[in-house]
Amino acid sequence: MVIFVASLIGNLLTCIVIYYDRTMHTATNYYLFNLAVSDLILTFGILLEVYEFVTDTYHFGNIVCKLHFFFVVLLWNNSILIMTTLAIERYIAIWYPLMFQSKPVWRRVMKVIFVVWVIAIAETLPELWSVSLIKTDKSSICYTVPTPYARLINGLLAIVTFVVPLMIMTFVYAMIAFKVNHPEKSNPDSMVFNHRENRKKVNKLIVALTLSFLVCWLPFFSLRVLFFACDVHQFAHLFQYLGIGHRIVYFNNWFSMVLNPILFSLMSTKFRNALKMLWKSKIRGQSNMLRV
Repeated sequence: MVIFVASLIGNLLTCIVIYYDRTMHTATNYYLFNLAVSDLILTFGILLEVYEFVTDTYHFGNIVCKLHFFFVVLLWNNSILIMTTLAIERYIAIWYPLMFQSKPVWRRVMKVIFVVWVIAIAETLPELWSVSLIKTDKSSICYTVPTPYARLINGLLAIVTFVVPLMIMTFVYAMIAFKVNHPEKSNPDSMVFNHRENRKKVNKLIVALTLSFLVCWLPFFSLRVLFFACDVHQFAHLFQYLGIGHRIVYFNNWFSMVLNPILFSLMSTKFRNALKMLWKSKIRGQSNMLRV
């Protein structure tokens, strides 16, 4: 519930500031807006997870189970892809600042976001056939059944949704750090994360972004690898540990919805200034008018 409240506030602030402040209408912030909306939708899924955790059973049918799993994992995949796209976008802005200047920002970003959603759907659809509502005499659970098909799918997705994005982000952020730490070779007018950063702050932010990705998504990757490596009988022997592992995976995945607005928005000086201006002009201004 703490994650629910923090995510709701952080992502709402991100959407409101980007929507109302015209100076925030940049390519990077369009991606952040999409990420924030995705996280906001996902935030309300926490309520269902809390209900399932308290009752210790899944009270809905098999179709709802599959749809629930599909939309949650779809939004997770979308978040990972958007974070990867943001890294690539900033890499291009630092190393090749003139590449996108002649192209309309809005159209280009919308095309990229559309492709991201298509890829996210393509990554999630195969898992629909591996998830099922498992019923016993005492309870029921919506979970992945470790069939040979599910094991193969989880093995492939472990690479596609974690290893590949991590490799791309590691390379891209390393190149950004190299460029920023060599000012004689860099463009003084280049923008990093929507505002000019000193080298020390950029380095810290790059490390924070990489570590946050590892912390939030490494447990999910590990669970996928476990599904791939173990057959049904081996999986049954690990059942007593799966409850703890499953909770760690879910907590870390949900926690990404809190870290995203902090790392991508609130740590930006330009975003904080826009938030202050919005507070003064919209919120405080309206309250003063009501008093009058």
